[in-house]
Amino acid sequence: MALLLDTRDVDPEARRDAVHDTYVRAGVPRQVDLTSQEAVDATRIEGWMFGSTKLFCPESPGIRVIRESPSGQLDPMIAFCIQNRGTGRSTEEDRREVLLPGDLLMVGPTARNDFLVSGATIALEIPFDEIGITVETARKASAQLPASPLFPLVSRHLLALRADADLVASSVTAAEVGAATAELVKALIVSAAHDERSSRSALADALAPRIFAYVRQHLTDTDLTPVAIARAHNISVRYLYKVCDAADVKLVEWIIAQRLEGARRDLTSANQTKSTIALISRRWGFKDPSHFSSRFRHAYGISPRELQRHSRSESRDRA
Repeated sequence: MALLLDTRDVDPEARRDAVHDTYVRAGVPRQVDLTSQEAVDATRIEGWMFGSTKLFCPESPGIRVIRESPSGQLDPMIAFCIQNRGTGRSTEEDRREVLLPGDLLMVGPTARNDFLVSGATIALEIPFDEIGITVETARKASAQLPASPLFPLVSRHLLALRADADLVASSVTAAEVGAATAELVKALIVSAAHDERSSRSALADALAPRIFAYVRQHLTDTDLTPVAIARAHNISVRYLYKVCDAADVKLVEWIIAQRLEGARRDLTSANQTKSTIALISRRWGFKDPSHFSSRFRHAYGISPRELQRHSRSESRDRA
């Protein structure tokens, strides 16, 4: 997924139905209404999947989204909204909130919710059974989310995920980023619910996948070092190595292996036929081409030049 709908590309008479159909196709069952003609003419919806974690982003001058059930019984869900631009208004039983840019809201797990967007909102949904908490814990956390010390961390993470959504969703690490996001959300929920024992456990569980997802997202950064990784996660380098050792990962060697695999994909990609080996090696964080070639041959039993020559020959034969 990416761009799911832009009403400007739809026949004017079909735009309202197109918005509803987009929510249905994306697996976001809601009652949807556009509140003005301006909204009918200029509503845009984007969406991405990171494994089973869904990011759904409506942008509109006025769109009202209601989650309800004729029976009054709703299956539990884990859903967060963070306002990216403009305002959002959430009404849920006796709780009403106005969201300004940067504000984060957790929807009640089984409550009827009426959400009005005037601007751009980022909505995150995770299957409830993947979080591993009770409905009561989720309900308690949703009413006092800012009480968690992880609240600003999750806000920043969701904004960054939205900014890099196209890149991350199209990468081989998409599912891992989704899993890391789910672990981080779980830590936020249990800490907001003041379950200290579960909070410590959830935060510890979230740290390793967050670190590995972060590394995969920044493999092409030349300044990706243990010090930079530890700083990004507010931990010491010593604790970083402790977390990696517990996951049976030798951090530096693992980073090199991931970079080599990225370079191997580029060397065999039809889209990279004009890229030099030196350029590809620099792109994947290797400053010394000879060191890169030596590492590459040791890992794959073939030199980068031989692999690239073989791939180009195969491409010509197929053409």
